[in-house]
Amino acid sequence: MWRWIIRVWVSIVVFWILMYFCGGISITVARLMARIGLPFLLQFFHTHALLTMFLIGVMAGEVVLGPNITGRGWFRSKSGLTYEGLKLEKIKSWTWLLFSPVFLLGVVSWIAQRSESGVISNLTLANFYQDVLMPNCSLSWWKNNQLYRYCGEQLLFVGVWMASIGYSLSPLVRRHGSRLLRSMRNAQEVSTSVE
Repeated sequence: MWRWIIRVWVSIVVFWILMYFCGGISITVARLMARIGLPFLLQFFHTHALLTMFLIGVMAGEVVLGPNITGRGWFRSKSGLTYEGLKLEKIKSWTWLLFSPVFLLGVVSWIAQRSESGVISNLTLANFYQDVLMPNCSLSWWKNNQLYRYCGEQLLFVGVWMASIGYSLSPLVRRHGSRLLRSMRNAQEVSTSVE
């Protein structure tokens, strides 16, 4: 039981650390590109927040989590057993499930805000899509020195969940990407041998 709790805990911590580094690198690259006159990446980040979070999750998930990441002998119990071999690569594909309560918390928060404002009759799927999943955050992030309410919730609840989905799908992307590169390389070798 304790081994599973530690596996889940270490997996979540590694997810956050990798997301932080990949997000920082992506934003730095986008700002540097904007300085040299190529602002399209920065504009893309501002207009497509959920897709950006998904792609950052895929980038973060491309790091292979072997024993070098978790460390040998870092986690020891009182009985002297080590927790190396946490097999975080296997648990990586279930990260989206670990962060699903965050998305559900966003849904509950949206329903609570609607009920406080007295608009409980407008709890439709279309309003949920407009308010939580795809609010219009592209015009300006700041309106009257305040962050637009639904944009902040979108990043906090839905964005983290989308990043965890990208993180979970990254082993699949890596596997299919390597197959595609191998087939392209083989096709190129065949074409050069025919010539």
